[in-house]
Amino acid sequence: MVNYIPELLAPAGDLTRLEYALAYGADAVYAGQPAFSLRARENGFRNLDDLAKGIEITHAQGKKFYLTSNVIARNPKVAPFTKALLEAVELKPDALIVADPGVIAFMRKEAPQIPVHLSVQANTTNYLTAQFWQTIGVSRIILSRELKLSEVLEIQQKCPGLELEVFVHGNVCMAMSGRCMLSNWTTHRDANQGMCNNSCRMPYRLYANPEVQSDDYKNHEGEFFLERSNTENAELIGLDEDKWGTYFMSSRDLCALDAIPDLIAGHIESFKIEGRTRSVYYLSSVVHAYRKAIDAVLCGEGVPEISRELIADTDSRGRMPGFFKGPLPQNYESTQEPSKTGAVAAQVMRIDADGSILVHIKNRIDANTRLLWLDPETREEVSVLELKNAKNVPVEALHPGTDGIIRLRSDVTNHTKFAKFAFLVLKKG
Repeated sequence: MVNYIPELLAPAGDLTRLEYALAYGADAVYAGQPAFSLRARENGFRNLDDLAKGIEITHAQGKKFYLTSNVIARNPKVAPFTKALLEAVELKPDALIVADPGVIAFMRKEAPQIPVHLSVQANTTNYLTAQFWQTIGVSRIILSRELKLSEVLEIQQKCPGLELEVFVHGNVCMAMSGRCMLSNWTTHRDANQGMCNNSCRMPYRLYANPEVQSDDYKNHEGEFFLERSNTENAELIGLDEDKWGTYFMSSRDLCALDAIPDLIAGHIESFKIEGRTRSVYYLSSVVHAYRKAIDAVLCGEGVPEISRELIADTDSRGRMPGFFKGPLPQNYESTQEPSKTGAVAAQVMRIDADGSILVHIKNRIDANTRLLWLDPETREEVSVLELKNAKNVPVEALHPGTDGIIRLRSDVTNHTKFAKFAFLVLKKG
């Protein structure tokens, strides 16, 4: 492959997240079609005007915008879904991400000019399936998360001309890449209709008698295991519980930083980050981490330490490297893993000519708070010189949920071109 450069693809849950993803180094973004994506319940793109603005912003930077239209439609939805798709295509997104084969056939007939990417919901796990989709006009396949690197490369080798996209970071579903009915069972919200409430990632407690649950419940003591009753000598499955409860159904989060060199060596086209509903700070840090990792590996270097630090600055459910190196059991031992190095302290809103920084506070800041400045080019330690509230009155501390003014003992405020996208991060230790 000549002049190979992989695509870093980031989630855009709304216009704000889209802008941050692009600022921190994404080559492309994906956003949900209003009412017809699998994040329909939390989608910040509410109408065609939102989509048009997102596409305009993305294309103005020479980057790509993919529209996620991957509900598994039932009969009553087919007419409004296909009508909305044709309206969205007029806005000229760079591709549609679709899961339903009927919808794919419809789009190839009605709008053959728009590239179609096959959603991970279609569960592509082998080259025969990939070849089938390629023959009906799919230009890219988003592969199931459960594949080994060798399997990914074999699909690539047997499907020349077909682009492959793999997930490198984010939530990992307890089911085969999303085919789960748990949300529908527990809350009557169908995941395949865009209404998943992440039931598998919620904490649960087990009661012997639900009538007296508030009095009888206590955390389990010692070790508990499950064993299949219909198999002799079956391996015991540990059931872990911490102060949040048990997350037996939920795996750790995916973090495939260490697979980036192998994926680049294999010339995989697109590296995808999951998380359209995650915070702006999480999105910025994760995109920044993978941007730096990809750039370093393309220059013949290893994954840089700053990429690991940026990931460590975000909360997770505990992290696992995914399946690229081989099949791994789902890991349920760590149900919560707070940021190792810090958490977002404030989101920068504006930098004035005198160096005053208008911020929106996420975590308490006082004169002794250790901080890191993070923007798309800089990550360095800074200290507080002065704190004022939004009325420009000096204060001893700024509190979550409020706006305030900070002056720092640093020249980072010279980076005014990144003021809109900068954060102050708490530094632990």
